[in-house]
Amino acid sequence: MSSEEIYNSIAYYMKEELGLPYNYDDLSIEQRVFIDAFVENFETEAEQQIANLEMTIADLERDVVELEVENRSLEKELSNREGTLV
Repeated sequence: MSSEEIYNSIAYYMKEELGLPYNYDDLSIEQRVFIDAFVENFETEAEQQIANLEMTIADLERDVVELEVENRSLEKELSNREGTLV
């Protein structure tokens, strides 16, 4: 989404409380620069969080595979022990 779309999606009462115009097109140059920088910073942080979450998911998937392998090994060992107890 563009800065304009994001700004225009903010509730009117919130803009009113801050003394900002209702539409992006009515912002002063200084206000636009601020809004654009704010949106860009937010998007950068969101992208970083997404990348971190994707790495966490990959780590967890690898852990699941390792646990499944270990579980199969333990099941086989238990089965072998049960066979020798009989």
